[in-house]
Amino acid sequence: MTPFKKAILQRLLVSIGIALLLGLVVSEGSFYLQRTQLDRMPDQFELLVPAGTADRIQAGLPVPSLPDNMTFVEGDIILVKNEDSVSHQLGPIWVPAGATGKLTLENPSSYTLTCSFQPSQRLGLEVRPRVTGAIRFQGLLAVAAPTSVLVMLYLLVIKPLPQKDPPKESVEE
Repeated sequence: MTPFKKAILQRLLVSIGIALLLGLVVSEGSFYLQRTQLDRMPDQFELLVPAGTADRIQAGLPVPSLPDNMTFVEGDIILVKNEDSVSHQLGPIWVPAGATGKLTLENPSSYTLTCSFQPSQRLGLEVRPRVTGAIRFQGLLAVAAPTSVLVMLYLLVIKPLPQKDPPKESVEE
């Protein structure tokens, strides 16, 4: 390998290394600073339907209730524990009296579910996608790729490449 090609290869590797390091600091630093309680692994949540809920709703009385909207992460599981004397519904699950129903939130989206244990008869759920390693790696690449080009250009300005060896001319006699 000629000294010229070797110098190009060395600078390319150095610029990629510097860019990956800077990209890691920037992307992971911004992830750390902007993370929320939703940047977590899937979890299990229990919703309790207390005894007498159906009677209170039918009588038009307020009931101890959940907020109208709740936010979850893709893969979370909602367990509906029905302590009431009648069956209740939460979206696609029907929970008989004294039983527990399970709802797995698999697809990120905003949902409005039928909810028989809410005075409004509906419950809003927002399911957000999990921040996975693949998404974080994409963030690293999005920073590192253009940075490596800029670092390579800066390295060329700071220390120019060695001149190519001039071609040897044959001497004719």
